[in-house]
Amino acid sequence: MKKLLLATAVATLSLSTVHAAPTLYGKLNVTLDQVSNADFSDDKVTELNSNASRIGIKGEEALTDTISAVYLAEWGVSTDGAGSDTDLSARNRFLGVKFANVGTVKAGKFDSYFKTAAGSAQDIFGDHTRLDFTDVLVGEDRLNNVIGFESDPKMLGGVQFNIMAQQGEGDEDDASNSRDGFGDSISTSVSYESDIGLALALAGNFDVQSKWAGLDSDKLYTDAYRLTGSYDFSKIGADGLVLGGLFQHAEPSDDLDGAESLEEQAFGITLAYSIPSTAWTVKGEYIAAETSADGWDDREIDRYGLGVDYKLNKQTKLYGVLAQTKINEALQVAYDRAEDKETVFGLGMEVKF
Repeated sequence: MKKLLLATAVATLSLSTVHAAPTLYGKLNVTLDQVSNADFSDDKVTELNSNASRIGIKGEEALTDTISAVYLAEWGVSTDGAGSDTDLSARNRFLGVKFANVGTVKAGKFDSYFKTAAGSAQDIFGDHTRLDFTDVLVGEDRLNNVIGFESDPKMLGGVQFNIMAQQGEGDEDDASNSRDGFGDSISTSVSYESDIGLALALAGNFDVQSKWAGLDSDKLYTDAYRLTGSYDFSKIGADGLVLGGLFQHAEPSDDLDGAESLEEQAFGITLAYSIPSTAWTVKGEYIAAETSADGWDDREIDRYGLGVDYKLNKQTKLYGVLAQTKINEALQVAYDRAEDKETVFGLGMEVKF
């Protein structure tokens, strides 16, 4: 009898341990890129890029039948040993509480809901060092010191509502405007995925500090809205074909001397086709942004991109990219760029685990 009780206790302990164990995940994504007119200079550079390679742990711990503790901690790793992908740099991380069929409250540092409103159907080259959205348009932010709520789509019939509040913790954009309260910056989104292949999202940023590519990557506290959508044509018989689109508008939260009526308008369109019964996917992207202000010539950025993926298995793919980013004369002159275009040709491999 004692042996039976002991065996039962050990088995119970083992099950609890397995249930509580975190999941290790990540991916390594490396490309060899040939960059002509790098950063709109006269330089031609061959680069080995790590492309947001990462490693993380995540998990969920049941507290009651309907409430769980959730957590995630993710670090960037430098596969190439250099550049911006510093080893163990802070990426998304949070601690939170999940309420079954209601939603999740979480606190930490993670992508704004404005950013995540553009998913894989819109940001098809998102991890590539040279082709990330952040070099074209406003809003690709991972925010510190945030508390967020994400509703469960089942609660509202497929509609998901997200809102996060960022604490400025005393940051000052000028001597008279200290951001030191709860929810100094707000990011929110509403999204919907239907069973007919249509997905839509509307997102807003309010007083969120973002990088402006049209201002040579200056950061401004910004108000913005973003509308995204995609359609999976497999629902009408065109298996593997997905169309994505994005439109957004941004303007500074505060008045800026010398840049009255400053605003950015941006849009993008993407197409991806996973060829049925093969390992091949082809995809294309066009994205454009225009930054304007009273007394300025409009500053324009346009990017054209093509990509081909070949899946070796569910976790591994080989791929190639060819893209060109162009700036107009007003932007070239404003920041003394030697060239008006940058061209990237890359071959890469991605492994997820």
